[in-house]
Amino acid sequence: MYARQRGDDLTIPDTWEKHNWERPYVFLKKLEADNSHSANDFQSHRYLLDKLVSGYNVKRAISRRSFTSVAERELPSSVLDSLTRCLYQALTQETHLFAAMVTHGVQGWADAAWLLDHTPRALKRSDRASDTEVVSKIIQGQGWAGGKGVTVLLGINWQFSANTFADPDIAYARALLDVGRVGHALLLEAQHLGLVARMTPAVHEETASQMLRLSEERDVLYAIRLVIPG
Repeated sequence: MYARQRGDDLTIPDTWEKHNWERPYVFLKKLEADNSHSANDFQSHRYLLDKLVSGYNVKRAISRRSFTSVAERELPSSVLDSLTRCLYQALTQETHLFAAMVTHGVQGWADAAWLLDHTPRALKRSDRASDTEVVSKIIQGQGWAGGKGVTVLLGINWQFSANTFADPDIAYARALLDVGRVGHALLLEAQHLGLVARMTPAVHEETASQMLRLSEERDVLYAIRLVIPG
C-alpha cells in the first residue's frame, strides 16, 4: 500500500482501501495537516463565484447529466468562445495550472489540439495528431471520445507549484483541489450553454504530453469532454 510504503502513520478507511484510493487519501490527509495556509484565510475565487451569483439555477447545476449520445450538428463558435473565456478567467488566478482544448466539429475551428497560454494570452495549435483515437487513449480507452465536441485538459505546472509549496505532496493535493474548482466553473458555464459532460482523472499523461508538446514541468491531471446531447 502506498501509505505503508512511504512510512506514513495512517490508517486507511475501509472504503478508500476497497476502491484502491490509498494514494489520494494520503495526499488529502497531508493537505489537511498543512499549516502553510491558515484555515481562516479567505480566498476569493472570482471565476467560480461569478457563476454562482449570476443567475445560474442551482437545481439545474446539481442535476446536470453525463451524456450517453452526441448530437451530429456542429458546436457554434460562440460556445467555444464562452468556454475559452471561462478558462482564461480561471487561469488568470490559478497561475500554477494550465489548460488545453481538443476541438472536433466546432464551427469555424479546425479539428485540432490547442494549448491555452494566459501570460500573455494565446492559443497555440499543436501540430501533433489529435483525432478521436488519440483522445480515447488520453482517457485510458474509455468509450466517450467520439463525436463532435470539445475535450478540455487541465493540468499543473510544477515549476510554479514548487515555488509555493516545498512539499511536492502538498503541491499535488492542492493542484487536485484547484483543478476540481476550475472544472466545476467550466461545467457550470457549459451547462448554461446547453452542453452536457463527462470527465475523468484517469488520463494517460504521456499521450497528452506528446499531443500538446508539453515541457517536462507540465502534467495533465484531468479531462472533461463537453458536447451537445444527442
